[in-house]
Amino acid sequence: MTLPNIGLNIVWFRPDLQVRAAKLAEDLGFESAWSGEHVGLPWFPDWWRNYPSVVAKGEAGTENDVLFGPKSKFLDPLITLAAIAGATNRIRLGVGIYMLALRDAVLAARMIGSLDVLSGGRLDLAVGLGWSEAEYDFTGNDWKSRGRKMDETIRAVRACFEMENPQFDGEFHKFGPLGFEPKPIQRPVPILIGGNTPAAERRAGCLGDGWHGPLESIPAIKAHLAAAGRSDETFQWSNITFGPLGREQLEDMAARSATRIVVTPFLAKVGEVGEEGFAQVEQWARQVGLA
Repeated sequence: MTLPNIGLNIVWFRPDLQVRAAKLAEDLGFESAWSGEHVGLPWFPDWWRNYPSVVAKGEAGTENDVLFGPKSKFLDPLITLAAIAGATNRIRLGVGIYMLALRDAVLAARMIGSLDVLSGGRLDLAVGLGWSEAEYDFTGNDWKSRGRKMDETIRAVRACFEMENPQFDGEFHKFGPLGFEPKPIQRPVPILIGGNTPAAERRAGCLGDGWHGPLESIPAIKAHLAAAGRSDETFQWSNITFGPLGREQLEDMAARSATRIVVTPFLAKVGEVGEEGFAQVEQWARQVGLA
């Protein structure tokens, strides 16, 4: 069976190595390189107890169950991908996830559109709400209205990209008519929806160009697409994995409709993989038949 598109999660590399990791991925035949973000996670004693991976385990959870924390090194994903765009030629550039609801729509559209232009139309943007209420507090946003703001911000960003003189009048964003040039190269810039909740599935079916989440959500999203009168013919089904996978696992995911699998072929934590990771990526790519 043919493999689906394979992306490399570069966030696990040290920040100073992420551009090199993306260049290696391009050389090895990866379809895409993926960044991601947390803007600022709260620190307090026993901070890890509030993380979803620990909460799910209850009393059995430990700090070892957490792959990142308040001291983890997260670069701004759009700036990171802009640097990668200048150092690569073919590989697509992904963000999974980008916390769009924390941003002003016009400013976000300017940054997203600029990256698509400078990369020659290589951007895939997966947006999500995140799980930390503190990040909303730190950035002056309201946690309770985050879902409504996300839906509206997606529409407002698209207005900037698609309207000749964009204007928008909503609950959270009001602007225009305004000049907004240059437009992105891609029409549309793919906006994927990340998450693992019924609300995220609905958002994907109603507003998304794709899904960046568990494959188990596919039937629900297809139902939302049908209810909205939308086709799934060009819809992207993207999934991110953690830990090295074998070819049989990748083929099984492809058989379950995955069009892209973003792999993290390390047993490590965010920002901690050094130059030894380059050999690990190359070895993994050869093992599964990618390189």
